[in-house]
Amino acid sequence: MFGVFITGSNAMRGLKFRKVAVGGTFDTLHTGHTALIFTALNYGRKVLVGVTSDEFAQAYKTYKVKSLKIRVLNLRSLVKELGGNDNDVIIDVINDPYGPTIVDPTIDAIVVSLETLPRAIEINNLRRERGLRPLYIIAVPIIRDGFGNKVSSTLIRDRTGTKGLGD
Repeated sequence: MFGVFITGSNAMRGLKFRKVAVGGTFDTLHTGHTALIFTALNYGRKVLVGVTSDEFAQAYKTYKVKSLKIRVLNLRSLVKELGGNDNDVIIDVINDPYGPTIVDPTIDAIVVSLETLPRAIEINNLRRERGLRPLYIIAVPIIRDGFGNKVSSTLIRDRTGTKGLGD
């Protein structure tokens, strides 16, 4: 049974996938990133984290993104804090919105936010076109601050005045 699952739903109880993918820029880490990574670790025996390359990130971000090296180091620290380890978590650089999810037959599921759910559906359509089985989609609710704003790296940089700072 393939479909979209919302974290915390009864349908998710006891599910464990061989390999779960999650992706993003992971610039200024925040609670939304924590929720995505935690969910991937919770549902995957192996986790593939796609991190956007510097070039790809700068193509669509409105601010100077931290270097890939810094973002990967910060991400490794977060993974470790959440109980992940280098044996079970693979961090891979991606240069497009799909990364290996559209070609890797060993990936079983993808973790996304409700905001990026349409991309996961697009990934499944591309997988079908390539003769691959669709991924289970695990959707994490969007995290909001105390004022109802969606928590994001852009919001944090706007509020802290660090929009122009890369590293």
